[in-house]
Amino acid sequence: MAEETLLERLDRLHKENKHKAILGEIAALPGGERETYAIQSRKARALGNLGEYQEALEVLEPLRGEGEQDSLWWYRMARALFGLERYREAKPYFVRALELDPTDRDARYFIPLCDTMNNKGQDQTGKGNKY
Repeated sequence: MAEETLLERLDRLHKENKHKAILGEIAALPGGERETYAIQSRKARALGNLGEYQEALEVLEPLRGEGEQDSLWWYRMARALFGLERYREAKPYFVRALELDPTDRDARYFIPLCDTMNNKGQDQTGKGNKY
């Protein structure tokens, strides 16, 4: 199967909020296909959308080198950290995501929210729509 077709299908499942189905599709792939940056990035997104923030971080961290110029990698790292209530750590990731993609409204939303949550110490999670 062409990776592009697979990526399109995974993105469609994401839009349909079928995050467990995404993980199932990825798990069924042969090892080499499953380990690409694009596939692992989508796996992390699905994990984050399921609230599995620590696991999402574990998937994203090995991708750091490839993700250095990818605003979505920075955003997904930030959302996982935010979900773990590590607001102070999340903020620079949101800032970098916004630097790489100045049109990123979700990153722009979360930057001040990190400060608010950190200052209030509240147990509350924001709802970005694209993780």
